[in-house]
Amino acid sequence: MMYALQQKIETFRTFHAVKTPRVHKQEFGQYFTPFNIAHFMASLFPRVDDENIKILDPGAGIGGLSCTFLERIQSEKWHVKSLSVDAYEIDSDIIEELSENLENAVFPLNGNTSVHTDSFLEAVSFDAAWNLAEKYTHVIMNPPYKKIAVNSNERKAVRAFGLETVNLYTAFLGAAIASTVQGGYIVAIVPRSFCNGVYYKPFRKFLLSRCAIEHIHLFESRDTAFKDESVLQENIIIMIHKGAAQKNVTVTYSADGQLQDIQKKSLPFEEIVLQSDSERYINIPVPNAVSNTDFHSVHSTLKDIGIQVSTGTIVDFRLRDFLRQNPESETIPLLYSVHFKNHRVQWPVQSKKPNAILSTSETERMFAPRGYYVAVKRFSTKEEKKRIVATLITPDAFSTEAIAFENHLNVFLQDKHGLEKSIAYGLTVWLNTTYLDEKFRLFSGHTQVNATDLRNLPFPTKEQLSQMGKILEKKNEWNQEIFDCIAEEVINGKRSTAKTA
Repeated sequence: MMYALQQKIETFRTFHAVKTPRVHKQEFGQYFTPFNIAHFMASLFPRVDDENIKILDPGAGIGGLSCTFLERIQSEKWHVKSLSVDAYEIDSDIIEELSENLENAVFPLNGNTSVHTDSFLEAVSFDAAWNLAEKYTHVIMNPPYKKIAVNSNERKAVRAFGLETVNLYTAFLGAAIASTVQGGYIVAIVPRSFCNGVYYKPFRKFLLSRCAIEHIHLFESRDTAFKDESVLQENIIIMIHKGAAQKNVTVTYSADGQLQDIQKKSLPFEEIVLQSDSERYINIPVPNAVSNTDFHSVHSTLKDIGIQVSTGTIVDFRLRDFLRQNPESETIPLLYSVHFKNHRVQWPVQSKKPNAILSTSETERMFAPRGYYVAVKRFSTKEEKKRIVATLITPDAFSTEAIAFENHLNVFLQDKHGLEKSIAYGLTVWLNTTYLDEKFRLFSGHTQVNATDLRNLPFPTKEQLSQMGKILEKKNEWNQEIFDCIAEEVINGKRSTAKTA
């Protein structure tokens, strides 16, 4: 691709980002890839010579990705037998621009281009039904991001090649895998959300059973990959190799979408996907960990120690008639995150949230007996330093025999009732450690903390939690240093030096 074409595509992209109505971009799940990122993605493919190259660009936009890859093939003088590009795009407003860009980029290589305006997923579904799907040697893609309903045409289409998924981007990536020949490569920039969570488990199994992960790139700042599009979803770049044996994974990092000062690591696959993990979470080590403490001996699960975690049972908008702003007779305390401060409960409080819920035959089945619990917010803000912030709930904070938890809380409990006192205090220590927060960030790039994610974290033994709890009970003031030092003292045998009031 000549410099003039590169400039033309980037100029069109930035104009589109600013001038195109948000509703239009949301309809198509459409965010064009900046040139710096496109150039990096194209650079990941290993060079090949004396082969037939068939390129797929699904959700092609204006062709920035495939044109950048074609420019690399031209500038490095790859010797290819034949070359073709299939680009899929359904936005009629940009088809002419896409076709012109591809024709200009492929002309020096004597290749062929085809622009398809029909549904990529339905095309792959049809090809899969007739065993025609595996035909591309290289896929480069920035798929659309949009949730898809259970009974949608998209969900029906992907089932034809054995995938069940909840978002267009994983549907497109799954279809790309189905369309790639054995030994072919796929490079994609996608949201990181598929790396964890129960809804993306079928997709992770689909990907890992068919492909080897060869490269993952992480942007340290969550809002810079598509900065001019105001996209806050954290994205990664991933290269996968279909049908290849899984080896070490190259992991690279950059501060932002400018991709300067890239850091690089080579990691065993067992550190990316733990062998013991039935959920198949994909862990991406953070480049600059705050904690220099490691707890190699910690590997218990919540099930091992007899503790459960579940979401709060009170969905407030469904129970409006039973909510009360202030405590009254026949009500019990209702806890929201607004009642949590400095890892302890403050109830009641003056806020827009209710403080109580009426106790009736309709609501009492949703209550929990007064006792010791630990709660973690299901949603944090991107500005918060930590994703996991745990709060201790103690029975002496309330006078009623029961309490209730709002649905945006994860609650740690035992057999539908409170925890042992020392265990609750110990869980408060462990969940608030810097170490555990960083373990969580290995597989989660978003601000949501699900119960399934918490179950997937490592926990100390019940005895160790009890020891930590007994130490915390004696502390008047709690802070990050105290939590970290108590955990290290109990697990690694290092005496706590944390200062406390």
